[in-house]
Amino acid sequence: MKPIYHDINDNITCIDTQHIRKDFVAAYLIEDKGRAAFVDTGCYLSVPTLLATLDEKNISRDAVDFIIITHIHLDHAGGAGELIKHLPNATIYVHERGAQHLADPSKLRAGVIQVYGELFFKQFLGDLIPIEENRIIIAKDDGEITVGDRVLRFIDTPGHARHHLCIWDERSSGIFSGDTLGVSYRKFDTEKGVLIIPPTTPVQFDPQEWKETINKLMKLKPKYAYLTHYNRIHFDQNSADMLTQHINGFIDIAKELANTKNRHKAIKDGLLNYLLDITNKHGVTLDRSQQVKLFKGDIEICAQGLGVWLDRNS
Repeated sequence: MKPIYHDINDNITCIDTQHIRKDFVAAYLIEDKGRAAFVDTGCYLSVPTLLATLDEKNISRDAVDFIIITHIHLDHAGGAGELIKHLPNATIYVHERGAQHLADPSKLRAGVIQVYGELFFKQFLGDLIPIEENRIIIAKDDGEITVGDRVLRFIDTPGHARHHLCIWDERSSGIFSGDTLGVSYRKFDTEKGVLIIPPTTPVQFDPQEWKETINKLMKLKPKYAYLTHYNRIHFDQNSADMLTQHINGFIDIAKELANTKNRHKAIKDGLLNYLLDITNKHGVTLDRSQQVKLFKGDIEICAQGLGVWLDRNS
């Protein structure tokens, strides 16, 4: 297959995992001194794309030392078990709260099937392969690994999920942020810059922890965020303020509609109106129907997460 990837900066490649649609879910390949690491994997069905990228770039599979998982949601980690089968020297680094689910993904599988159905699981995720425990290493907060001569530092980043970590790459002044620094699609870029929104997905969304995490990450004074959704963006204090503003905006919608009949639909409608309003203010000229289509999946899962948060804090 022909992979889709973008060589962006400092020997970092953004790979389109082609999960659900193009320009939606990224994995990253980091290179230095002939060694390599993946950050996130996409789902099981994304693995051929990752391997094809290695082939296109003439990187041998035994040159990959690490697979780093920002968190175990399946669009980020679902392909890890299959990918590592093809990388004989690789070990997987993951948050301590996620390690057991890589070794035994049965609960992850059951949870996804319960919410979305078995047809969705097979069609869009494919499978989940357990990983041998001796190939899984806990990524400790402030711990480091070295890819060639390049140092990558792990940071515990709860908020989106308790099992979330980010990776600080001092060489590029960038954070591989998973979902912690938000979602930003290139079709919403305008002359005002990027538009960043929060993925308030179930089941561990915690807005207060998330905002504290953002403040902690900004002390690093990053230049870039390498987003899973989608690609590299410049990220500064204004970016952080935008993300925090919209976390608060989502929360206000959930609180306002907490006791509404058919709460889930009401929150979805509220989120859509909110998002269309901010894209209009941002100068997005994309047709409304196209915006609705792009936001559809995010709105569904964000509304679910806000509902779980309301129930937990009722």
